[in-house]
Amino acid sequence: MMPANVPDWSDYSGPLRATLDEYSRAIKELEKILIALPQETYESKTQLSDKTFADLRDIMAHVIGAAHVYVDYLHDAIDKTDRGPQTHDYSYDTPAAAMQSVWEAFSRTVVMLGHIKDYSEGQQARRKVTTRWGTEYDIEQMLEHAIVHILRHRRQVQRWLASS
Repeated sequence: MMPANVPDWSDYSGPLRATLDEYSRAIKELEKILIALPQETYESKTQLSDKTFADLRDIMAHVIGAAHVYVDYLHDAIDKTDRGPQTHDYSYDTPAAAMQSVWEAFSRTVVMLGHIKDYSEGQQARRKVTTRWGTEYDIEQMLEHAIVHILRHRRQVQRWLASS
């Protein structure tokens, strides 16, 4: 359930509004699965456990950290800055706390995009950022990447739960 403190984006331009609608939907789908988990499941290992993702906490720390890094990239694109790599470490002991942090990253995204909500699609497309993995994205592409990242890890969580 989206927290009440998430800023409203209903007056954002069509593309931004549509993308944020989809981003929030992807988060809600992940939350629906995660929030219902017993604590022991959130902490348990499965046959899919490895050194990158030992348990669901590790998966969520990765999801949360990436969501905050994507906001940092958006910040750099919008402000035309390069603040360099930002370090984030988001590990939470409960599914509820993890989801709260995902929503915090989403809220930061909404606020950051508020700075350009009235820009034309062309103005938005001219704002670029190069990721640490070397891909150049415009704002819409960065948002699409953020959405797909949530979807991929939601699927990973579903597979994880099916294997336990």
